[in-house]
Amino acid sequence: MGASLLIGIQWMVSEYQRVQEEFDRGARLAQSAVARKLDQNESVLAALDALLMSRQKFDMPVLKTFSHHILSHYPQLYTVEFLQNVNRDERTQFVEQMEERFGDTFFIRDFDIRGKRAWSPSPVRDQHLVVTMIEPDIPAASSVYGYDVLHDPYFAPEVRRAIVTGQKVASKPFDLYEGGKVYLLMKPVYLGPGHELSADARNGRLMGMVALLVYCDKLLSGSLTDSVPQDLDLAIQSRDARGERLFGSESKRGAREWLPALRHFEVTLPLSSDTQPFSLKVSRDLYFSDIRLGGLLVREALILLLVLSFWLVYSQRIAMLKVQTQADEALYLQSERAAVTLNAVHDGVITLNQEQVIEMANPMALTLLGMEPAEVVGQPFHKVFRLIGELSAELAEDPVSQCYREAKPVELPDRMQLTTAKGHVRLVEGAVAPLFSRSGALNGVVCALRDMGPVRMRAAEALEASELRVKEHLEKLSHVARLHTMGEMASGIAHEVNQPLTAISNYCQASLQLLDSVEETRPQIESALRLAVAQADRAGEIIKRLRALVSKRAVETRLIDLNQVVGNCMFLAEYDLKERGIEMVQLLSVYPMVVMADSIQMEQVVLNLLSNAMDALKDEPMMKRHIIIHTRREGSKAILEVRDTGRGISPESLEVLFHPFFSTKPNGMGLGLSICQTIVEQYGGLISAVNIPASGACFCIELPLSPTILQQSQQPAARLDKA
Repeated sequence: MGASLLIGIQWMVSEYQRVQEEFDRGARLAQSAVARKLDQNESVLAALDALLMSRQKFDMPVLKTFSHHILSHYPQLYTVEFLQNVNRDERTQFVEQMEERFGDTFFIRDFDIRGKRAWSPSPVRDQHLVVTMIEPDIPAASSVYGYDVLHDPYFAPEVRRAIVTGQKVASKPFDLYEGGKVYLLMKPVYLGPGHELSADARNGRLMGMVALLVYCDKLLSGSLTDSVPQDLDLAIQSRDARGERLFGSESKRGAREWLPALRHFEVTLPLSSDTQPFSLKVSRDLYFSDIRLGGLLVREALILLLVLSFWLVYSQRIAMLKVQTQADEALYLQSERAAVTLNAVHDGVITLNQEQVIEMANPMALTLLGMEPAEVVGQPFHKVFRLIGELSAELAEDPVSQCYREAKPVELPDRMQLTTAKGHVRLVEGAVAPLFSRSGALNGVVCALRDMGPVRMRAAEALEASELRVKEHLEKLSHVARLHTMGEMASGIAHEVNQPLTAISNYCQASLQLLDSVEETRPQIESALRLAVAQADRAGEIIKRLRALVSKRAVETRLIDLNQVVGNCMFLAEYDLKERGIEMVQLLSVYPMVVMADSIQMEQVVLNLLSNAMDALKDEPMMKRHIIIHTRREGSKAILEVRDTGRGISPESLEVLFHPFFSTKPNGMGLGLSICQTIVEQYGGLISAVNIPASGACFCIELPLSPTILQQSQQPAARLDKA
C-alpha cells in the first residue's frame, strides 16, 4: 500500500512538470504567431505607402485594386481606408465631388464612437480628415463615408500624433459600426512643394492618411490554431504600466469541466512591434482531466482482472439459477395476462384445433353465441355457429373453412351474419387467422368477432349531430363574411373620399380668409370656390366608381397621360409638402405617357403613394426629406416610380405589404396599398415595392402603353433619327 502511494506521488510530480513545459512551449508559439501577424500588418501598410510614393499624384483606383489584391492574403485585415484631408476652403468643392459619387444625401459627419454612437452633420472646421475610400466596399459600412475621424475624441490623440511625426500609429481598439472589434493602423501621406506625393512631414502639406482596419479577434484565431494549443486563454493588452486588457479569446474548456481547477498558469510576453504597442497574456487552468492516468491504471487493472476472473465464474452459476427461476415466473405471468386479456376485450375470440373443434371461447364470444361454456367447448364449430354473408346472391365458402384450406388470414366481408345453433342472428365483423406449430404445420385457427349493432347505432347518432353542427357553423361563417365585406367597403369609401374632402376644406378656408381681407379678392374667391366644386365633383366620381366596383359593372376607361395625373396630384399635395418641409423632385418623361385607365382612380393611387412617402420622412432630418417622382417608357410599358429618402421597409413587411389590413402605422387600416394594387391590376398593370440601398424605398407602377399612341410617338422619333 505504501509503495503504491509513493509511486503515485512521483507520477503526479512528473505529470505536473510535463503540463508546465507544454504551457511554456504553447505560450512561445502563440507569441511568435501573433508577432508575425503584427509584422504582416506593418508590412502591408508599408507596401501601400510605397505604392503611393512611387506615383507623382494620388491614384485612388490603383490603390483600391492593390488593396483588393493584398487583403485576400491576410484574413486579420478587415478593410483598407483612405482618410482625405479637407480644410475650410476646400470643403464646398469636396462635398460637391462626393455628392457625384454618393448622391445628394452625402455630408461630412461626426459619430462620437465612445458616446452617442449616432451620425450627425459635422460643423465647418479649419481641418477635416474624412473617410473617402473603403476597400472592399462593404454595404454595411456605407454610412462611414464622410466620417471626420480627426475630430472624434477617441481617435484624435493618435491621429494627431501620426500627422505630426509622419510615422505609423495604431489607435485604441473600438467596436466596429457593422459589428466586431477592430483598431486602426495609420500612416499619413503628404504633398511636396510641387504637389507631388511625399513622405516628409516637415516640408510637406498633409494630403491624407492610409489606414488599415485590423480585426482584433482574428489576430488570436485562424492560423494560430494550427500550431498553438486550443486550451490556452489569449489576451492582447497595452504595453504601458497599467497593462489594460484590450481584447482576447478564451477557451470554453472550463465550462465543460465538472471539477475545479488544480492550478492556474499565466505569463505575459512582449510583442516586438513598436507601432502596435501590445503585449500577449497567455493563461490556462490545470484540471484533473489533463493528468494522464494510463500508466498507473494499467498495473492496478492487471491485479483487478485476476480477482474478477474468479468472481465471474461464481456469479455465472448463480445467474443461471436466477434466470431459470425468472423464466418460469415469466411464463406463468404471460399465460395469466393472456387469460385476463381475453376475458377483458370486447371482441369475441374463439379458438379451434386442427380437427375444427372449439377449444376455447372468451366471455364476449359466449355472449355473442348466447350459450354456456359447456355447450360450446369440445363441439365442432359448424354445430355451434355459422358465418353467412347478408343478402348473398351466390353460394360462398365459409370463412373458417377457407382459413383451414388456404392457411392464411381471412378478413370477414362487410355485412357478415353470425347465426348460432339456437337461432340467434347478429351482424359482425372481424377476421379468422391460422395458428402454426414450430415446424410450420397448421395447428388450428382463431376467430375474432365484433358485434356491429351498437356501433351502427352510435355512428348514426354521431352523423346526425355532426351534420347539425356543420349547418350551424356555416350560418355563423356566412354572417361574419357579410359583416367583413361591409366593413371593408366602408373603410375603402372613407379612404378614397378623404383626399377630395380635404381639398374642399382647404379651398373653403382660403375663401373665408380672402373675405376677411380688405383688398378686392372676388376673382381669387371665385377661383377657390370653383376648385372646391371640382373636388366635390371628384368625390362624386369616386362614389360612382366604388358603386360600379361593388355592383361589378365595368369601369369607364379612357386615354389618360400619366404625366398629367402626376401634375394633378402635385397640385393637390402642394400644401402638405410645404407644411412638412419636403422637397419634391419631378423627373417626367418628355414623351406622353398615354395609358387606358380611369384618371380619378390613378390619381388616388399616386396620392396614396405620396401620403405613404410623406409619412416615411416625418422622422428624418430636414435636409434628407426628398420625394422623387419619375416617369419613363420601357418598351411597351409606362413606368411611374415614387421614391423617398426614408429608412426603407423591413424585409418582413415587404412580403405582406400589399395584403389587406396590413399596416405599419399605429392607426392605419391597412387598405391603402391593397386598393392601389386592385386598381392597377384591373388595367393590366403591376405595382411593386423595393428598398434602395442607403436611400429609402421605391414604389413602381407598370402599365401597358396605348398601342395607337405609342405608334404615333415612335414615327416622329424615327424620322428624327434618320435626319
